[in-house]
Amino acid sequence: MNEDRFEELYRLAVRYRHASPQLRPLLRHVYGAAVTRPADLVELKNALESLLSFLASDGGRTDANCSTTDALFCAGDQWESSWSDLPEEFRGVLNDVGGVLHDT
Repeated sequence: MNEDRFEELYRLAVRYRHASPQLRPLLRHVYGAAVTRPADLVELKNALESLLSFLASDGGRTDANCSTTDALFCAGDQWESSWSDLPEEFRGVLNDVGGVLHDT
């Protein structure tokens, strides 16, 4: 994983928002698992579950956290690896994270 690329995308996603400090490592974990090849689908599943559990919790369910996550996932075409070679189930979840959070 290119740490600099993640940090650049995260900075663009967070902008002026006051996202929780717990969000960045969760997003980094998902990003790293999603761009690593060959993909470790168990790791990606665990990373997604951790992120979504945090966003559903009282402390994680904030506008800043949801907006930052939405912005990062909506920039999926700028991630260092395409999701196109992941199984459909994972591509669907990764694509939907941004859309669902954007709608909220």
